[in-house]
Amino acid sequence: MKPASLQFLLDTFLAHRNVSTDTRKIQQGDLYWALKGANFNGNLFAPQALEAGAAKVVVDDPAVIVPGDERYVLVEDGLRGLQALATAFRKTWTIPVIGLTGSNGKTTTKELLAAALSTKYVVHATAGNYNNHIGVPLTILAYPDEAEIAIIEMGTNQPGDILELAEIALPSHGLITNVGYAHLEKLLSLDGVMVEKGQLFEVVKQQQGALFVNADDHRVVQAAGAYEPIISFGRDKGDFQASIRNQSSAGMVVQVEYDEWAEPVLVSSAMSGSHNALNIAAAAAVANHFQVAPSKIAAGIGAYLPANHRSQLIERDGYQIWMDAYNANPSSMAASIRHVMSLQAGRIGLVIGDMYELGEASEELHTELGQLIKNQSPHLVIGIGKEIQYTLAQLETPVHHFSNTQEAIPHLKELVSDCDLLLLKASRGIGLEKLLVVI
Repeated sequence: MKPASLQFLLDTFLAHRNVSTDTRKIQQGDLYWALKGANFNGNLFAPQALEAGAAKVVVDDPAVIVPGDERYVLVEDGLRGLQALATAFRKTWTIPVIGLTGSNGKTTTKELLAAALSTKYVVHATAGNYNNHIGVPLTILAYPDEAEIAIIEMGTNQPGDILELAEIALPSHGLITNVGYAHLEKLLSLDGVMVEKGQLFEVVKQQQGALFVNADDHRVVQAAGAYEPIISFGRDKGDFQASIRNQSSAGMVVQVEYDEWAEPVLVSSAMSGSHNALNIAAAAAVANHFQVAPSKIAAGIGAYLPANHRSQLIERDGYQIWMDAYNANPSSMAASIRHVMSLQAGRIGLVIGDMYELGEASEELHTELGQLIKNQSPHLVIGIGKEIQYTLAQLETPVHHFSNTQEAIPHLKELVSDCDLLLLKASRGIGLEKLLVVI
């Protein structure tokens, strides 16, 4: 059997629009796509996919194909085939496609964009954080015919990722939330992060689309260059400026100003923090560009409730938990700590863990985090992980160290018993959400 042509794959997909890479989730008539990884080989599960109701199975191993069974489709490489199909399907669209990346706030900003735009349009957006080399093509292939705008989130951890994803999604508009200390193990420096994230803008420029630029971040401004059109946003600069009128741990009121509006817009949000005010400014800039009325922008953003351990307030009997433990890097960690310490919520405890993928800069950046915390004077600090020891070593505040989350569980309830507010923040691999069962 010869590998199928791209046109054949597109025709097959158009006849079977639901693509699944997991045999446990197969539904009748699905197109099963076999992928391979370090610890799995989807080709071996093709027979199970057919038994579960898949109409076709796409494999890249000829040895698993049953001779004469036309339900098998061969490709040279499963992942590359999936990506090529996604791009071919994307080229059939006539709607705007917003590509979104950044070191911090990607997913929250994506959700805010979707919330604001959904007051006027049918929006198709990345589910969860499906923002990698598999998630982006699957997001594109999940596009419903009734969609009027698409938002594609893109993540990276090594040079070339954003260019690859942008060339798959071909965004007509681009937004970079910020350039921060993330994935330094492979991107090496802030300038390396800027170059990597900036690839999104370069692809949008090729499409002659619009750029949404964080005017507060000089590296994002530099990545955009002298291109037009640029729509800028920020806290202190930009076409759209957001300022916090009042805030508490339960939320905030943000004033968004834009010269062409008759008056500023007040947005009541369940989120709080200056970093989230910036995300709101970004959402307002995008929604206004697509002619969503200011009142609708405020209503859409105001209706968004943070979840999935991102800027999520959790009420407990006698205290509150500021759950922001989906991921962490030095920029987002500093923003979260400064934010909770600004709330004046009584005795504040910090439960923090290692920040991953910092490479040779890890010790230095964890040490700098300790110096920042020392100036904030929290009630206590609990550190989890290996690298966090460099943070704790800077502190005079009562500190407690555990090598992993499981080790901390038996002690945590007693340690935080006299706190009024807790911040939970660490890289995803630390698994701080496991602590919620005991606090």
